[in-house]
Amino acid sequence: MALKLHDDEEHESSERWLLTYSDLITLLMIFFIVMYAMSNIDSEKYSKLAESLNSALAGDMQSVVSGQEGSPTELLSQNTPPDATVAKGTTSDADLEKVAAAVTAMLAEKGLENQVAVNITDRGVVISLKDIVFFESGSADIRPENSNTLVEIGRLIKVVDNYVRIEGNTDTDPIQNSSYSNNWDLSVMRASKVLDLIVTQAGFPPEKVSAIGYGEYRPVVSNDTEDGKSKNRRVDIVILKENNNNAEST
Repeated sequence: MALKLHDDEEHESSERWLLTYSDLITLLMIFFIVMYAMSNIDSEKYSKLAESLNSALAGDMQSVVSGQEGSPTELLSQNTPPDATVAKGTTSDADLEKVAAAVTAMLAEKGLENQVAVNITDRGVVISLKDIVFFESGSADIRPENSNTLVEIGRLIKVVDNYVRIEGNTDTDPIQNSSYSNNWDLSVMRASKVLDLIVTQAGFPPEKVSAIGYGEYRPVVSNDTEDGKSKNRRVDIVILKENNNNAEST
């Protein structure tokens, strides 16, 4: 009897590995089920997630001046940091150049590179919108067919922790309707409409943006020609550089 008991114990001990093996197989099966479920995520939700993640700044994107090619998604998603916004107070000129490059790429995709100018100046990144493309003549109403472009601009520029000033400008021709008392009034309303759009639809922080109207008094060229007047009728979205950014916050 003692010999038989010893044989039973030895047999039971030799099969204990099966328990570990079965546990491992079970865990692997659960792992692959979870991975499969994740791979079938709703495409619309994935697109929204990707859009949010792609709003982060790339670590080594070149300046818009360098003429780097690529879609805004590619430009903003390379070497993406975990946080989708630049930490407060750390925005550099290089960061602003990255945003300018992304906006330029997006406009090129839409065929609007000749209708919207993106420049880096002493003040910051200046995105100049031609009035004829985005507004009805003599009106502050934004053209519906191009409102999505303004929303996309808002989403691209909100990744930096800088103040943004939206500036309305007109030419010297007097306003020809009763909706606005003068060019100042029209310029302020156009800037305000753009502000409202990027805040409500692009999620731009309202405490970081302001609207101002200069009327006819901040021309970029002479108003002596129709071409000059066309260039002066614009709304500028200005992402302020650090020195101006600090002044705006006080």
